[in-house]
Amino acid sequence: MRGGPRGGFGGGFPGFERGFGGEHRRGGGGRMLGHGALKWLLLSLIGDKPSHGYELIKAVETKLGGAYSPSPGVIYPTLTLLEEMGALTSEAEGGKKLYSITDEGRRLLEENAEALARIEAVTARFAGRGVRPQAIETAVQT
Repeated sequence: MRGGPRGGFGGGFPGFERGFGGEHRRGGGGRMLGHGALKWLLLSLIGDKPSHGYELIKAVETKLGGAYSPSPGVIYPTLTLLEEMGALTSEAEGGKKLYSITDEGRRLLEENAEALARIEAVTARFAGRGVRPQAIETAVQT
């Protein structure tokens, strides 16, 4: 088990290595998804449907049953990183950016399918259940 103020996750969930550190979880506390998990989750969502940043914030919130809503300060730097990696393109559309996946992004998703499957398994456990953040943290740790 990895250390830290709130314990670790036993290495089983990529992107959750740093626990829930940060400041964007509803009800105060830390960031639920590490940057690695959020990166793959966003890329997967955009692979399903080109989206704007706000739509992605809402999609992540929905996937996690409303227990976590990432802030623009977390989403947009992650989207920029994915764009710099060549995994996404963006197109200006009425003052917003529409993000679309590239062939490189699809390749990255395939290459990291196992990690994404674990992330999806964790998020699926809470979708539609309105689980409180502490309950999510406890479930991910077990």
